[in-house]
Amino acid sequence: MGTWSAISLRLLPMPTEPDLPPTPTEPEAESIVGLRHLVAQIADPSLPATGRIAATNAARSYLEAVTRNLVEEARKEGTSWLEIADLFVTSERNVKARFGDLHDYGDND
Repeated sequence: MGTWSAISLRLLPMPTEPDLPPTPTEPEAESIVGLRHLVAQIADPSLPATGRIAATNAARSYLEAVTRNLVEEARKEGTSWLEIADLFVTSERNVKARFGDLHDYGDND
């Protein structure tokens, strides 16, 4: 059986600026621009690890808020808790515990 060279196990460095889709004709929302900036910070190996950790936590908080808003929107559109649970690959009970306190949707679901 052959041996692995040390270089074959290394990951290639990520570019500091990810390849972005073509710029849309409308300006991006400020929140998306901020998220892109956070992702660039996370991927920048020249920054100290503590700064990249802080950027990761900020991005996580942002995405959690977006997720909560989307769950609320889905519930208003009539999506059941079970359907949402399937999207998170978890139980209905877990999803209700995480997002159920947002609003009373009046469906006793």
